[in-house]
Amino acid sequence: MKLDRIRLSLQGLFEDGRRWAHRGRKLVFWYDGAGEFSADVEELHLIGVKVARMGETPFALKRLLLAEDPHSDYLLYAPHEEPEAAQNWLLDLQLTGNLFTADRAAMMFADLGFSHRPLEQTIRDHARFFRSEKRLAELRGLGLPKGASERELLAGLLAVAARSKEFEPRAVIRQVLLGGLSDQNPAWEEMGKLGLEAAFWELVGASVGFRAEVPTLRRLFISLLLAHFAHQLQGDLPAHLRAEIPPTTTPGYSLIAAWLRDSRDQERLRELTQEVEADLGIEEWAAARELSVWKGVETFPVLEIVALRGLVRALLSGTKPPEIVTLARERSELHYAARYPHEYRAVIAAAEFFRLREQFAGVFPDDAKLLLAQYVSDWHLLDRLYREYVTAADEADATLLGELTPQLERHYDEFQVKLNGAWNDAFDEKLPERLNALQKQWTFFQWHVRPLLERTERDRVVVIVSDALRYEVATELRGALVTELRGEAALGHMLSVLPSQTRWGMAALLPGEELAWDADTDRVLRSGLPTQQGDRETHLRRTGFPSLVMKLDELAVMSTEAARAALEGRRLVYLYHDAIDALGDKPASEFDVFRGCAAAVAELSRAVKRLVNSLNTSTVLVTADHGFLYQRQKIEDPDKVAVPVKGAGTKVDRRAMIATEPVEVPSSLHVSLHKYQNVSGPLHGFFPWGTLRYRIQGGSAQYAHGGASLQEMVVPVLTYRHKRSAPGVAQASRKVRVEVVSRSRRVTNNVFNVTLVQAEAVAERLRARTVTVQLVDAEGRAVTDQKALTLASTSPHPTERQQVARLSVTIPDPDDHATYFLTVTDTEDRLELVREPWEIRIAFKDDFGF
Repeated sequence: MKLDRIRLSLQGLFEDGRRWAHRGRKLVFWYDGAGEFSADVEELHLIGVKVARMGETPFALKRLLLAEDPHSDYLLYAPHEEPEAAQNWLLDLQLTGNLFTADRAAMMFADLGFSHRPLEQTIRDHARFFRSEKRLAELRGLGLPKGASERELLAGLLAVAARSKEFEPRAVIRQVLLGGLSDQNPAWEEMGKLGLEAAFWELVGASVGFRAEVPTLRRLFISLLLAHFAHQLQGDLPAHLRAEIPPTTTPGYSLIAAWLRDSRDQERLRELTQEVEADLGIEEWAAARELSVWKGVETFPVLEIVALRGLVRALLSGTKPPEIVTLARERSELHYAARYPHEYRAVIAAAEFFRLREQFAGVFPDDAKLLLAQYVSDWHLLDRLYREYVTAADEADATLLGELTPQLERHYDEFQVKLNGAWNDAFDEKLPERLNALQKQWTFFQWHVRPLLERTERDRVVVIVSDALRYEVATELRGALVTELRGEAALGHMLSVLPSQTRWGMAALLPGEELAWDADTDRVLRSGLPTQQGDRETHLRRTGFPSLVMKLDELAVMSTEAARAALEGRRLVYLYHDAIDALGDKPASEFDVFRGCAAAVAELSRAVKRLVNSLNTSTVLVTADHGFLYQRQKIEDPDKVAVPVKGAGTKVDRRAMIATEPVEVPSSLHVSLHKYQNVSGPLHGFFPWGTLRYRIQGGSAQYAHGGASLQEMVVPVLTYRHKRSAPGVAQASRKVRVEVVSRSRRVTNNVFNVTLVQAEAVAERLRARTVTVQLVDAEGRAVTDQKALTLASTSPHPTERQQVARLSVTIPDPDDHATYFLTVTDTEDRLELVREPWEIRIAFKDDFGF
């Protein structure tokens, strides 16, 4: 060992305050058994340190240190071995100081700042590790404590070999396993080069209970997975796997549970688990049991596939839909379910569809007004759920949904046919006379717009006409506005003009009196004037209010300054939007019509927010020219009706035929349009019965409008009135509150339940929230696993809004006298909603508290 290396080590030892248990004078004793440095010790020239030799006159040296020079720091050198304690006359002084040894292991021991002397031998035993300055630097970076034990030092060596940032055993084990389950694992190969394999297996046995005559990384990983699996099953284990379960499952469960929550390494855990799950027979075991047996288990990715297939099978075999919804929602909160969001949404939408179909089953009423009212209050939900299912199924793995799609298609087709058959049976040309003025599309301006304009002399009214915005889509839009804004959003409905087509509906929404049809040009007139896009501003100007007509997408791309300038001084603004019909009316894109519905909700929501927040608008009306029929399954020829050869004064479309004279059209509803709506006549409309289509060339067939179905004729009128913010008043909706209602705040088993109650039902201005639940210690370290719950119940009954989080203690020996804290945290904004003290008093600390 070179003298300068010794000098640096000794100088560092004197100056490192961590190495000294006291303040004041420091004494370092150096016993050099071979006397190797006897001639050099005076040449060390340590700063602020005197050198004295220990010889045959210990009492003289003691007098020097205690009486003559009691304050100076000394290096006390002896060219011989350390004497036995009974013969060591300087032992009392030595006990107040530190020992120094000049061999490499001792030097390393001194440099690393350890106080536990046996670690010198551990360093000697692993000399190869300490030959690398890089490894030494990484070891120092781990922050091992001064009083580190041999096990902690070995954990540090293993952490460096595995490139772990922590020397905590479970972190080291995880880091090793991240490299793979074979002997070609880079971390494992590095441990082999450094002779650390035995240390690794000793660490594994002590920390997670895994021991085997021939241990391998693969067997270790399987043992950890099965510990997690067994812990979640609470001992109800597959018989063929019981021999592989470690004696205690808590440490392995804790390791895998933490790994599942770590976004950096989650994907690698899934890959490794999929390497072994087939060999363990997990899929076969799960498929043979009821889902309720393992509904909360998330150890293996394959369980999601089995769960989804099981949910579909149960739904199709008659299991009550509410049970399916509950199971699917609980399952969808688990870790690997995040890879199947579309599949779970599809199952939940299908179950809700079947539930409502059962609820509304029976004979439809024979009164058209009552049918209309019930469609608006209830039956439109089936259209929305069908749309939600198809939208989710489009993104899902079709093999997991199996026969659910064709079954849902069949039920939805049956619903549409029966509903609209009843509607056509009950339809009465005089129905509009039984409705109030607000419910007729052709009086929209008179009863919805003009009163708002006349209420004040300066407020602006913006009307957004969204082509084919079906009523059920408007309900989703209203929900978005209520959630995101603080104003009032009232959704009403109107009965459309017939035919329920763009040229008729757009004309009906303009100011004016009667409608007329020009058979020669196939144009619709309002008060004798044309109503095409370029003609509509003329109609608005005739009202006397400063007005503007514009496409919504043109306004959307304007800067705020430009948009304000365009709207400046305009009291009446019509904005035209086309996200749904633009896709549905073209055969090449009608497949994406439901995607267009989602786009419409997003675009309209953004538009309303911008108008009221940035463009000085207090009232916005959103409406449509017509709705639509759509079904994903192909429209077959028997669902199409032949029409007579059209002659002069007739116009035939997929869902409507207009004629100036009455004719015979099979399987059709005949409406004298001049009796039904304010149209110059006589004019006759013919509409294929229920959901049938006319057999015409070209064009789309699955998406259709123009006819006399409720889905086409019920037109939404969404009126949003903005409210300015006031101090102390919430800007928009808030999330529901949550409370803990568990009877005891004491944990007595390793696995225990925490009951939460959603304190209020989800409603217009009360949004759902997702929370995580866990126990932590006073420093915020987790002592249990973490569970996520979504609080989204609309039930008025508190007992139906309760949910249970099943937690597992993940530390080996909880302190009976410590205070722990139950925390409930919002996952979106990380806001801690609940923090309350709990105790952990586990009498029998086995895995399951049995």
